[in-house]
Amino acid sequence: MGQKEQDKTTDGAHHGAVSSDQLLAFMQYLRGQKIAVSPADTLDAVAVAELLGYDNRSLLRNGLASTLAKSAHELTVFEAAFDQYFQPTMRRPGAPTAANDEGASATEPSEAEGLMPASTPEQGNEDPLDGLRGNSLFDALENRDDSALSVAIETAAADAKVDDISLFTQRGQYVRKILDALGDEALRDAAIEFEQSEPAAFEAVQALREQLRERVRDRVERAYLIHAKADTEDLLDESLSKIKLGNVDHSQMARLKRLMDRMARKLAARHGRRRRRYRRGKLNVGETVRRAIPTDGVPFSPRWRKSERKRPQIMAICDVSGSVAAYAKFLLMFLYALQDVLPRTRTFAFSAALGEVSDLFADLPVAEAIERVNLKYGGATDYGRALHEFSESALAEVNNATTIIILGDARNNQADPRLDLLAEMKARAKQLIWLNPESIRLWGTGDSEMLLVKRHCHLARECNNLKQLERIIDKLLSDRR
Repeated sequence: MGQKEQDKTTDGAHHGAVSSDQLLAFMQYLRGQKIAVSPADTLDAVAVAELLGYDNRSLLRNGLASTLAKSAHELTVFEAAFDQYFQPTMRRPGAPTAANDEGASATEPSEAEGLMPASTPEQGNEDPLDGLRGNSLFDALENRDDSALSVAIETAAADAKVDDISLFTQRGQYVRKILDALGDEALRDAAIEFEQSEPAAFEAVQALREQLRERVRDRVERAYLIHAKADTEDLLDESLSKIKLGNVDHSQMARLKRLMDRMARKLAARHGRRRRRYRRGKLNVGETVRRAIPTDGVPFSPRWRKSERKRPQIMAICDVSGSVAAYAKFLLMFLYALQDVLPRTRTFAFSAALGEVSDLFADLPVAEAIERVNLKYGGATDYGRALHEFSESALAEVNNATTIIILGDARNNQADPRLDLLAEMKARAKQLIWLNPESIRLWGTGDSEMLLVKRHCHLARECNNLKQLERIIDKLLSDRR
């Protein structure tokens, strides 16, 4: 009895160590899923796991979620990541459970024993598998020693440097490396030897090898999820953020939408709070001197001028003609994803005639509102008419707190672009920003009026991908006063 109690204690300690290692690896996996996990969060998660234990999956999941998920979005991502990372292990047919280990071993033959060849008169009592017994790998597989197999696989994985995996296509390569490090070659040679002469022994060895391969595949798959999948996803997102929005394939729209939402959340987190600038900035000399009177003029408590960063009023004027409609769609989606930090956004659409469409975006989902705008205002472009109609309807409301963003290619079909109206808009507004989806090398070519237009703008930029759009909106939010 004493020996059994000691074995149970040892198994429990081993289980705790393995679980803690898996938990730390799970923290790294969460970072790859864009959940910010700080060292303090990791310590809290380890403390929660030690308190709750690893036996109750649902309880552990809820406990870790309360520590690591800091928003509704992060909770959704966390739950999916937990279920994917800690997938329940399917018990193989015939494997004994913890409750009936002893009974099963006493009353039922093991799977390997069931596959052992029956003795023949020529063989007598000799078992062809006796030559493999004594091999630590074969013994662990035959005896179903999960602890020994886990330790052996982890050691072999470290020797094979499986954590260096970076591509999906490398999984088979690392499976082979780990199998070689485990010593699968001896089992493979035995299977070749038994294939013709001992079919039953061959089947038994192959069954054990397949069990081993399955466990090694699981280990490599987990390494890929932890170390490579996030890098691969980041690479795909980085590439997509630099592709011209007009060239994005329909199959990539879902990924692009997720990328845009993530960029919007990042900008909202960065610029969402109104910062108190009471301990920095310009010194308030008068207040500092008055506060220093009780200390004989020594300014122990300097006072600073208070400055409040106001949220800008945005007026977005978008050309929705065929040449730039796709770019206008993404600009509007991006702006309306930032409603927490840009609540005062008014939207105008035009091709020839111009109209305000803010109510559509207030009443409908952004994607549906954009489709309706394109149907109503699409057509041939006339910038002069559009600027005139904007001046008639909204110019009087433009002031030094207003930022006007115009998205268009400035190709006016040889008509008058009404630069005088553009100059008046610049004089009234805090900023007039023109975003052109065309390459800067094409500005001024053909019927493009862009070289003249940019003289009447505070800022004129090429903007045809998400990376450029994020940079411009970030600068806009950073410059607010």
